[in-house]
Amino acid sequence: MHRQIAVALVELRADAVEHSPELLAHHLQEAGDWEGALEYWQKAGAAAMARAAAREAVSHYANAINCSKKLDEVSGGAERMTHLHLAMANALMQTEGFGAERLGQALEDARRASADTTLVELQCEVVLSSGVYFYATGRNRDYLTIADQQLQKHVDLLPLAYVSGLWLNKGTAHFNRGEWRFALEALRKARGLIDRTDASRRMLGGGDQLIAIHDILQRSLFAMGFIDEAVETTEHLIQAIDRMEKPFDIGWALNVKCYLSALFGRDDVLLQDAGKIIEISERHGFAARRGLGLSWRGLARSRLGELDAGIADAREGMVVLRGKGVVFRVQEKVCWLCDLLVQAGRYEEASHVLAEADAIAINTDDACFLAECTRIRGQIAACRNDPTGAVRLFEKAIAISQRQEARLFELCATTQLATVLARRGHPEEGQTRLRAIIDAFDTKHEIVDLAAARKVLDTLHR
Repeated sequence: MHRQIAVALVELRADAVEHSPELLAHHLQEAGDWEGALEYWQKAGAAAMARAAAREAVSHYANAINCSKKLDEVSGGAERMTHLHLAMANALMQTEGFGAERLGQALEDARRASADTTLVELQCEVVLSSGVYFYATGRNRDYLTIADQQLQKHVDLLPLAYVSGLWLNKGTAHFNRGEWRFALEALRKARGLIDRTDASRRMLGGGDQLIAIHDILQRSLFAMGFIDEAVETTEHLIQAIDRMEKPFDIGWALNVKCYLSALFGRDDVLLQDAGKIIEISERHGFAARRGLGLSWRGLARSRLGELDAGIADAREGMVVLRGKGVVFRVQEKVCWLCDLLVQAGRYEEASHVLAEADAIAINTDDACFLAECTRIRGQIAACRNDPTGAVRLFEKAIAISQRQEARLFELCATTQLATVLARRGHPEEGQTRLRAIIDAFDTKHEIVDLAAARKVLDTLHR
């Protein structure tokens, strides 16, 4: 009966089959035509991804994998299975987030299948796709080892887009470890390579490779204090947002724009774009991306006078990310939330939330916001009338920032240290140290943190 229905669909309803290939795939599968069913489940998965229906795509690719297992004895089975598992992984990145257990399994299945082939590009594609899972689970050093092996063994055999992807992933891993200079070096190589090729870019982390490069590159540049280059990099991407077609890419690019808006205090724009990220994510099921949107909206609301609502959003955003098993960027979101909690005088709660960052630092090699976590502890100590403890923690945050070459974080910690030093009767010392770090910024742009530092310096001077 299913075989007859399949024949009838092809002969009488070709338009329906083209629009909804899963209809034919279902009947072919039930009829035991594994090869035919596989072909149409793949088409259904690709069609679902094209219309940003990633949850549907996961189901279609699962069916395709089941059909393919029936055909493993056919020549090329390992290559076919690798492509299917990679397609499944790409859909899972969008629906379940980068730390999902199912994603880890799909990537492991792809690695095992690719090992049974002699295709260097395909094996590298698995390594590229696996990067986000390693970041999300806090295994950055492990990933650096894998990426270096690919570059050492196969760099001359790979297209430029693949080599760029390896450098991008290395840069991201260094970024997560707080190794900012190494991150910047790798990311500049990634951008230079992708600019040299007209070939199709890869999808990394579920989105366009170039967006991923701009995202981590601008954050590294800002952290190290290269403000003008960071702004130029970000604005280049922002100008392209209106030309983007894929919802996941749009949401990701808006996230990059939000970072720039936050640093410049463009809070109305930040609120608007955060809302767009949330709306896109809820419509298409981008769970982890929704968590980032909530965090941005929380920051915007708090700055616009809705502190309690901002705290609620920031907390929900952090919970969403952690609920997806993600380590990547959670420390940053913890810091945002704790800064708001300190503003609200909820010191005990902030200290409790910071324990989340402690657990990440202990159990993983994610250390990019270690200086900021320490600074906030110093802020809590200062608010609790413990100036000695505050000075010790601010000095520790500054030492971490200097070791990591994170000049922006050093600026934030020094600004708060200077205030405490003034209260302890040492305004000259605070003024000298604050002026030195402010002068280290060679930029035409006045970001929020520089403006705050200059305000404190003026107060100390007066």
